[in-house]
Amino acid sequence: MIFLFFWVGVVVSKKSNSGKIFENTALMCAIVVTLIFLSMSGKLYDFYMEKAYPKSEIYGAWVEQDVASYAADIFMLNKSGVIIKGKIVTTKYDWDGASLKYHLGDKVRRFKVKKNEPDFMEIQLISEPHYKPIFRLAK
Repeated sequence: MIFLFFWVGVVVSKKSNSGKIFENTALMCAIVVTLIFLSMSGKLYDFYMEKAYPKSEIYGAWVEQDVASYAADIFMLNKSGVIIKGKIVTTKYDWDGASLKYHLGDKVRRFKVKKNEPDFMEIQLISEPHYKPIFRLAK
């Protein structure tokens, strides 16, 4: 960005005064429009993802399956974020209808949807190389 302003200054300084004003104005308008477009495209994509795959469909407690109840890993998802043992561990998570991802400290936990039926939903942890438990949504 700084390079662009330096380059504009060099080019404009070599032109006449009337051409300099027009070119400078046109270039600044183009830069502003580009920045607005870039910032809006990210927001539009986020808006689309929220409408296409609402996070509310995965709200609830996720319970690890096929382990003793006292040893089961449980986490909750809601509009506040990811909650583990009663504490919010992150406020941001990604959901695209087929996978779930959130950061837990310096680790990234990734899940993929195993089954998505009207009565229940299952996801499988895929970010751990040797242990891939299945979690079921308990609504």
